[in-house]
Amino acid sequence: MPFPRNLYLTTILIGIVNLFSMAVYGSDFMLNIIAGDTIVKMHGHITDTLSQSPASIGVKAKIVLESLPHGSEIGIITSNDSSGYYEYYINLKYSYRIEINSEGHRYFVENFKPRAALRDGEIKRNYYLEPQIKENQLIRLNDLIFDQGESLITSDSYGELNRLANIMKENESIQIQLEGHTDYRGSKKLNMELSQKRVDAVRNYLIGKEINPKRIKTKAFGGSQPLIKEKSIEASELNRRVEVRILKVS
Repeated sequence: MPFPRNLYLTTILIGIVNLFSMAVYGSDFMLNIIAGDTIVKMHGHITDTLSQSPASIGVKAKIVLESLPHGSEIGIITSNDSSGYYEYYINLKYSYRIEINSEGHRYFVENFKPRAALRDGEIKRNYYLEPQIKENQLIRLNDLIFDQGESLITSDSYGELNRLANIMKENESIQIQLEGHTDYRGSKKLNMELSQKRVDAVRNYLIGKEINPKRIKTKAFGGSQPLIKEKSIEASELNRRVEVRILKVS
């Protein structure tokens, strides 16, 4: 492939300018010129702030990008329903105001400078949306992990539970109910007992993070409310879950 003539001339020009600048100002001076397109790909995932795990809970959201300061360039995109993945091409010569809206989550806005986030010719940026706190809202703890048939919380779950504790500390009027579910295989009695042990374990963890016990109720469902009625390993993993129901917000 022949070397592009315009890029060749640009490279020579940059070299001449840099050599002259170094001779005048010293060896620490370097003039940085970006040749070629200023359009780069920006992509990532939009997820629930409790899980922060693109593989487990993607958030469908509308993303509005408006160039600053005058809004001469505006883009509107929607993240993928299932994964929360989004992709957009932005111009490095602008700064942007980014607004993200998603049903069931708090409104998010930021001012963003693309050049500062550029890595290897692209921008990878994930966003974590906080759930709206309203009565009877149900929040699923997707990163809460138990071994099969056990109620011991694994260390992989601590991050999500800590974020739940922080939300409760920031909103001291919130009262919640932890709702435990198992898959529907096996003994109904044992499944009910296991789901109760699991919500008790989560309650005790939150109490250990200085959350008032009076703000946390529990309810066990066993395997009576499966999300998916299939006999696959994947379905069983989805059905084994703990959910947080918001009972009261002052």
